Amino acid sequence: MQSHIKLLLLVTGGLGCALSFLAGRATAPESSHDELLRLLTRQGEQLEALEARLGPASQQMRCAVAAPAGGLDAAWLQAELARILHEELGSQRAEAKGAQTPVPEPSTESLMGLQEGHRLLDEASRSQRWREEDAQAMRRAMRELNGAQREELMRRFAVFVNAGGVDVQVRGPPF
Repeated sequence: MQSHIKLLLLVTGGLGCALSFLAGRATAPESSHDELLRLLTRQGEQLEALEARLGPASQQMRCAVAAPAGGLDAAWLQAELARILHEELGSQRAEAKGAQTPVPEPSTESLMGLQEGHRLLDEASRSQRWREEDAQAMRRAMRELNGAQREELMRRFAVFVNAGGVDVQVRGPPF
């Protein structure tokens, strides 16, 4: 009995697949291979025409600069090279002079402000916290500092905070 059911299921499945295949073939749209072949042929012809048009032009290319009739003027070339080198080296000398300009000595007020900032950071490192009072004192100390000194204090503060050595207990900017 079971073999009859298996045979019936097998035949039904095979017939279903065959009918599905035939139905798909019967309802398939007309093949448009002819149109595709025409398009490809036309595109090939256009490429060949373009290649034929560009081929001789690319072979005939020549350098637009010709040697002077009397030969190369060595004196003019030497003078031109000297002028270019003088311009380039002159601008580099000016840059080097600008870089060698001595930085003015920091004022006593800025040195005292820098010392106060380092003292505040040392105290915050020992207590492991940065309070609102510390932030206000740092703001007062930073008024007198130049850019490099401010950067030095901010970098040191950032290292303390990022290392987890200081707990910032300030709302808003730390200084």
